[in-house]
Amino acid sequence: MAAVVLPTVSPAAAHTGQAGPPPCPGGSVCFYSGSDYHGTSWEWTAGSGYRDLPPALHDNVGSFVAGTDACFVNWDPKETRQVHNGDWRRAYGSDFGGRVDGVNGGTC
Repeated sequence: MAAVVLPTVSPAAAHTGQAGPPPCPGGSVCFYSGSDYHGTSWEWTAGSGYRDLPPALHDNVGSFVAGTDACFVNWDPKETRQVHNGDWRRAYGSDFGGRVDGVNGGTC
């Protein structure tokens, strides 16, 4: 009997019926002001250390794609969210994306 190999699909893609996120270079996190990777975009690189998000994305991250481990930070009140290489969110604005102020590399 032959084995059947099925392609793997991320749970988020399977749930929405949509393809995965756009590419984001390794060592970076790509942020978008709108959901579904639309709107103003900005690429943060791990080598740049902590950075405040630009004004268009401050408290306004609608979606993101992580090409590295990073820590999203909200300063008031202080909260953090750990993301890992390969993580992505198509709709993040009603979650922590509506509060995130900055990003740092590594673990929170």
